Formats: sequence, structure tokens, C-alpha cells
Amino acid sequence: MFGFIKNLLTRNIALKIVSLVLALALWFYIVNELNKGSEEERMLLRRVLPTEGMVAKRLSMRPIFIGRPRQGFVLDNKNVVVVPEYCIVVGPKDLLGKIRFAYTMPIDVTGASKTFTKPVSLNPIAPGVFTEETLVQITVPIERAGN
Repeated sequence: MFGFIKNLLTRNIALKIVSLVLALALWFYIVNELNKGSEEERMLLRRVLPTEGMVAKRLSMRPIFIGRPRQGFVLDNKNVVVVPEYCIVVGPKDLLGKIRFAYTMPIDVTGASKTFTKPVSLNPIAPGVFTEETLVQITVPIERAGN
């Protein structure tokens, strides 16, 4: 057994050394190309997104409802569940200073008679403002009127 392992390691030693050198050269080449690609991406982002005057801000999310539930039912605004509750936005400092909330696309509650959960997109905030989240889970509580 020991002879087999010794033979495996010592036969064709020149080929094994050449293979090792080629593998290391290929590895260094790939790492260099990946780093160069990352630098090109960083330069592109610097040109597209100026960092001067750009800030990140945490905004609470607010759902927008349209329509009315079925007769005898009401939408319980106090118990609406939004997941996640906030999002991080990035944009110009002067624009984000005026914004307090991120709003969802309208959620139609017309004719609803029971609580439901729905994934909803965020309403675009403004040109040049980028949001972290794009989909929000909204649980809309519908209750009988008078409860």
C-alpha cells in the first residue's frame, strides 16, 4: 500500500510540476481579471451616481387603499400590517430631506369581506431616488362594521 502511494506521488513528477505552475498562473490571471472588472464597475457607478449630495434615509412604508369593502364591513386602518415596516432609500440630500414616507401602489379593497394579505410594489418616489425594497407584504384587516 505504501509503495502505491509513493509511486503515485513520484511518477511523472515533471508533468505534475508543470500542471501546478499552469494552475497557479491561471488562478492569478482569473483573480486579476475579476479585480479589473470590479474596478471598471466602480468607475461606472461613480460616473452614473455622483456621491456629492447623496444620502441614505430610512422611510416608513405607508399603504394606499382605494375602494370600499362590502356593505357592512370596514377596513381597520389601525391594525394594517406592513412587512417590512421601513425601507432604505438613496438619493439627493435636498430631495430626501422633504420626504417622510414611502408609499405603496394602490391596494383595491372594493367588495372585500375578510382580511387578506397581498404583495404590493412600492410607488416610485422620485427620479434619482433608489429604494432598497421593491415588494411589500400588506395584511389588510377587514372587519364587520360595529365590532
